[in-house]
Amino acid sequence: MRRWILVERATSAVAVCTGPAFPGSIAGTSRATTWPNVGWTLGVTTDEGRKLAFKVFSDDDHLDRLEKLIEQGAAEEIKLLPEQAEVPALPDLGAAESARGAAAAQRFLPSDWRTSEEIAAAHIRALGFADAELTGGSRDGGLDVVARAGVAQVKMQAQPVGAPQVQQLRGTRPHSPHHLFYSTSGYTTAARETAAEIGVYLFTIGRDGTVSPVGDAAADLAETGVHDPDAVRAVTARQIVHQYCQTVGDRITAAINAIDSSSPRHTGRYPGHPDRARRYLLQAVNNLLEAPGSFESLRSAAVYYHHTELLAHVWFREMGVPYPDGEHLRREPDTLDSFYN
Repeated sequence: MRRWILVERATSAVAVCTGPAFPGSIAGTSRATTWPNVGWTLGVTTDEGRKLAFKVFSDDDHLDRLEKLIEQGAAEEIKLLPEQAEVPALPDLGAAESARGAAAAQRFLPSDWRTSEEIAAAHIRALGFADAELTGGSRDGGLDVVARAGVAQVKMQAQPVGAPQVQQLRGTRPHSPHHLFYSTSGYTTAARETAAEIGVYLFTIGRDGTVSPVGDAAADLAETGVHDPDAVRAVTARQIVHQYCQTVGDRITAAINAIDSSSPRHTGRYPGHPDRARRYLLQAVNNLLEAPGSFESLRSAAVYYHHTELLAHVWFREMGVPYPDGEHLRREPDTLDSFYN
């Protein structure tokens, strides 16, 4: 990015060359030399004014790719960047609990079918089904809430829920450990008897949003809850990572928008330096726009966005612009110490 730092073979002296180096000709130790012992020759001038020539080798068998790296920098290739104080660290995926408890305790009024489903979902999470999520399906068909260890259906209707609806829920996912039914209008006697026979937990949602168990089985579940540590960890990590990725995207966008366009032109430390730095910023924006729809793991998603923010930060650091507010230019001392720090 900023310099070539070379060690002379004969003397072990360090030579620092500020600025770019452009490839000259293909170089090898002999005419019979084959890749990877072939590279580019480069000519540079040290900060003390000495002229040096050296060769750059790579284990990549595409000389045009090596030439591009030398001329344009490694913005599109680099896989690891140093941590920066201005860039928040990766989220702690080992956190025990997220804000789900507060959300579960929030009281809603069952004003419509969607709110009734949200009440049921919050209640299920409070019972210990930490990964419970609304399905987003229609109000009359299928399951309304699903989790690793249970499923639920929610009915907001004028008449009490009957036995056929309870049976239908039990048959939807017969191998699920728990089947929960929520109703704003109560249950018929036949529905209660059927639920006791086939193992469905019945709950009612009151007008004030209070959820009450119906029958002994539901009362026992309400008292003891369920324990699914894998689900707790999964939902906690998922929520943390989802929020983190959104925040990174917002922070990068806000930082770019906060750059003062009226400031003097960013000239960089040498001709071509702003172009190299800008490639990191452009790569970060490209990462945000073309982020994968899914990742191998939650950590992979977090690392992807963290690396993206470090890429964006390169431009701000190199141009001396504070990140993320970008109000004004603040050139850092252009010394070897600042480079290593």
